[in-house]
Amino acid sequence: MRYNFHQKRFEPSSQPATHPAVVGSEKTLTWEELQTEIESLAETLSKMKIPHGAPVIIYGHKEARYLVAIMACIHSSVTYIPVDVIYPAERIAKVASIANVQIMINCTGGSVDMNFPCVIEYDNSIRQSQPLNFTVEATIPEQDLLQYIMFTSGSTGEPKGVQITRNSTLSYIDWTTSEFGFTDKDVFMNQSPFTFDVSLGDLFHAMSLGGTVVLNSTAIAKDQNLFIERIGTTGCTVWMSTPSFTYLFLRHPQFNSNNLPNLNTFVLMGEELQPRICQQLRKLFPQARIMNGYGPTEATIITTLVTITDEMLSQQSVLPIGYAMTGSDLFIENPAGDRGEGELVISGPHVSTGYFKRPELNAQKFFIHNGHRAFRSGDLAYKENGMFYYLGRNDDQVKLHGFRIEMHEISNVLLSFDEVTDAVTVALKRNNEVKKLISFVILSRGISNPNEYFRDSLQKKLPYYMIPGDIVAVSEFPYSVSHKVDRNKLIEHYIAMNTQ
Repeated sequence: MRYNFHQKRFEPSSQPATHPAVVGSEKTLTWEELQTEIESLAETLSKMKIPHGAPVIIYGHKEARYLVAIMACIHSSVTYIPVDVIYPAERIAKVASIANVQIMINCTGGSVDMNFPCVIEYDNSIRQSQPLNFTVEATIPEQDLLQYIMFTSGSTGEPKGVQITRNSTLSYIDWTTSEFGFTDKDVFMNQSPFTFDVSLGDLFHAMSLGGTVVLNSTAIAKDQNLFIERIGTTGCTVWMSTPSFTYLFLRHPQFNSNNLPNLNTFVLMGEELQPRICQQLRKLFPQARIMNGYGPTEATIITTLVTITDEMLSQQSVLPIGYAMTGSDLFIENPAGDRGEGELVISGPHVSTGYFKRPELNAQKFFIHNGHRAFRSGDLAYKENGMFYYLGRNDDQVKLHGFRIEMHEISNVLLSFDEVTDAVTVALKRNNEVKKLISFVILSRGISNPNEYFRDSLQKKLPYYMIPGDIVAVSEFPYSVSHKVDRNKLIEHYIAMNTQ
């Protein structure tokens, strides 16, 4: 069986209805069981008479029920907002308040101590404490439906709600099912929180093709032995994650093709992919495909894709982020320099309708280009031979002593040294003024004074004003719940080191 997202119905596939559809943290559902549970919850949602665009919150972690809830909302044309038990109750309440959420779907199986007018429990029972007062404040194009609102961290501290429509998700699904080469025999490893859109990549693949998706809780993902055992016993064939999450496993003795023979494809997305990660993956999984995808949440999961070849790894210090999604238009705004680099703009049917109730920010970031929605990504890039290359964030570009500096470039130079296995450069600011550049490095061997050790080599490769004021060796980088390097925590660590 498979799910037809265009027709919103279940259809036969080459796999029987008894084939596993989802392996959750609490139970496994076959395709026929998944259909029954989705249709049952969709019927409950329909009884609530929820207006189009009035969002419900889905609360849980990596339960099979969470996937059921997402698919039931899609099946019944209900807008949803994913939240996770790993987030503080205060943040969940803030999101609920911003969007005036009246209904929570509780996927945990336990009680939830949060003030919602209505809660749909694990068994589909309805617990309503007050009358429902729906409002629709989302931006929805004509002849479309708002599918989900994904709240990301805002620079002001206020969560930003990215609005993604049904047609945007259909554009993504049509592209990936035709370009990625997966089938209903694939088993997809899912570990990103459902509040991070990387998690939807493998979910949409598995559901549209009729494959299997294996949901992994944060507790399991943090225990490398348990995690590797789980993806081995479930026969995972496809690994989708951020490069940072993959990096954590590269030194594990069981993370290789001998122990995980079914794992044949790595799709890495969500942040920059370093050549060294690919080189190590190639040694551990010689026959596996390594695919690099790029795309902000505002452009529905990813918007470019490329298969990394051995030729790329041997010849390029910066890997391409790939070719533009079919039907989209990506271009560089205000290109400059020899490579024609500038801010990457993404246009197409998969682009968000904007941030929820943020008209001023929408005016800055979104516009219409050739009849399609367009988004200024804030990412620096250039295009060469039809492929795009990522150069870091606009806000990674800082001024120090009058010189404009790309911190991304400093990190790449450090990564060229054999002793450095990973590097991140951040700016230490005071009153919004850059005071110092700090590079944090993970080293392959002990070096007592990284500043002295790398100074001469850096002076041969970088102008004097780009040499970091401090190089700090750390055993590991702190990561956010989305498995991206947490630069703010690195700065906090540096400040703490220097105030003791």
